[in-house]
Amino acid sequence: MTLKVWAYKQRDASLMPSFKPTDLWNAEPHTLAKIEIVRRYLFLWFRILGTRSNRLTYIDGFSGPGRYLNSEQSSPTAALTGAKAAFDELVRSGRAPKEWFFYFIEKEPEFSSRLQTVISEAVPPKEFKWDVQTGTFEEKLNGILDEIKILPGGIPPTFAFIDPFGATGVPFSHVAEILKHRSCEVLINLDSDGIGRLAAAQAIEKNQKNLDAIFGGDMWRSALEPHAKLPLLCSQVLALYKSRLRSLPGVEYFFAFAMRSKREMLNYHLVFASQHWLGLEKMKETMKAVDQSGSYSFSDDTVGQVYFDFSDAVEPARRMLKELAGKWRPYGDYRKFALNESPFSNPKAILRYLKSQGKVEVQWIGEPSKTGFPEKRIRFIMLNP
Repeated sequence: MTLKVWAYKQRDASLMPSFKPTDLWNAEPHTLAKIEIVRRYLFLWFRILGTRSNRLTYIDGFSGPGRYLNSEQSSPTAALTGAKAAFDELVRSGRAPKEWFFYFIEKEPEFSSRLQTVISEAVPPKEFKWDVQTGTFEEKLNGILDEIKILPGGIPPTFAFIDPFGATGVPFSHVAEILKHRSCEVLINLDSDGIGRLAAAQAIEKNQKNLDAIFGGDMWRSALEPHAKLPLLCSQVLALYKSRLRSLPGVEYFFAFAMRSKREMLNYHLVFASQHWLGLEKMKETMKAVDQSGSYSFSDDTVGQVYFDFSDAVEPARRMLKELAGKWRPYGDYRKFALNESPFSNPKAILRYLKSQGKVEVQWIGEPSKTGFPEKRIRFIMLNP
């Protein structure tokens, strides 16, 4: 296999990044980190939901050929590896799953064929029902959803990994269709840089249509400043996309992980969205584990454009105090704030810090536990600073 060298087109305001491989290529460090995130998270996802549902579904919207020149791992193989580890654990505990469905979508016929071979060679368990579909994410998603909707019990819990080359190819209507179901989640590679460049070239009619599709309407016209410097424009893209997710019924948990190289360059945002707090909690735990490996760094442009510090509660505590002070609230309000607005996967470290500063008054419901902040048993009030 020969390595072909791929390059981006000149990145001016009217051109989108072009990466259209026809052969295997080397995976960049951020790609390998992303694959590791998928593997680790899906192990947790399949293990937890496998105890609650006989059927689970994974959808990979842009699957690729199944391997790289420098790695045997890809998002499809990572998903199967994570699921197999969870499957084995459930079988050992006497909770053998019934059916797990894997849908892999790949536009290029040659890559689709290679992926078929890679998965077949892995010999998944017979309970894993998998299908490689040749076509685009836009073309194939609704058919897949129609397939799983008619399963006994309706659409099962579904995780969709949506990782396109570039800014286009992921209509917001498709994301909304997945997320309208209670136990469904998405992890999206949002090319904020590329989308910002589309907005900067909004005079081009094709770009306008692409932006309408990405955001599910033309609200981008008033939300984005096409003449702003690119870092600001990227932040505006992310803020608008998160507001669009926030508008979906039931979708209360979402967070964007800005993946940056050691040279401080933004590569893209990984945007996670779910209807359930536990999904985001586990995704943040996964991000923390990958970040600590030292192979990559993560930050979130919505929390001060700084790298995550998973141990320093001072700044999140200041923001929580400002946002939630003034009345008694259930624990869930603090958990939601910590998940959506801080690097932490739960609010306990933040609340402990605030209590040490005399900013929290606790009313116990029943007997205190060793953790200090047990769920559903206490309420908190944030006192004025």
